[in-house]
Amino acid sequence: MASHEPQQALQDIDFIKRLIARNQSKLASSIPYMFIWGTYLMIGFIGMQFNQTCWPIWYWSIAAVLGGLLSALTGIRQSRRGLFAKDGGAIGWMFWLPFLVILAAGSFMMAADIIRMEYAAFFWFMLVGIAYVSMGPLAGKGPVILGIWFVVLSMLTRLFLVDYQYLVFGLLGGGSILATGFILQQRRRKHG
Repeated sequence: MASHEPQQALQDIDFIKRLIARNQSKLASSIPYMFIWGTYLMIGFIGMQFNQTCWPIWYWSIAAVLGGLLSALTGIRQSRRGLFAKDGGAIGWMFWLPFLVILAAGSFMMAADIIRMEYAAFFWFMLVGIAYVSMGPLAGKGPVILGIWFVVLSMLTRLFLVDYQYLVFGLLGGGSILATGFILQQRRRKHG
């Protein structure tokens, strides 16, 4: 019995090392997506603060297609370099599933007039926050913290800064995704 315990301890240590390596791989592969979609949100919402008639009609759809193409190209490039985590599907289709469901549900609610346009920004930020929180089991605590931040930011903006909602969402929402990407990039460079 006693000789089995050191063997089990070594297996546990090996398992922990594999988990740490897998999570570091997930974080490294998410950085380009944070730059793409953080910039998308930042430019989109700041533009909305200054032009609410023409800007939403052309920017959100065209930029979403461009962001999707850049994300697809990034994913293809990462898969060729073997950067995707194999186990758990945390980077593959399961990673994007919460966002696709949120997009479909949110689009339907807006098209069916369930959500009024003056509340659309708050609504979308809360939905994206919920999507990030739901990714916790797949990608760890980082997305959960970002998701909680989005929900709290949406609530506080609705309560105190309604007139500047787009500027707040652009700078503190999209900007937080960009800042997270920069922090992860610096951490990756520092720790190899």
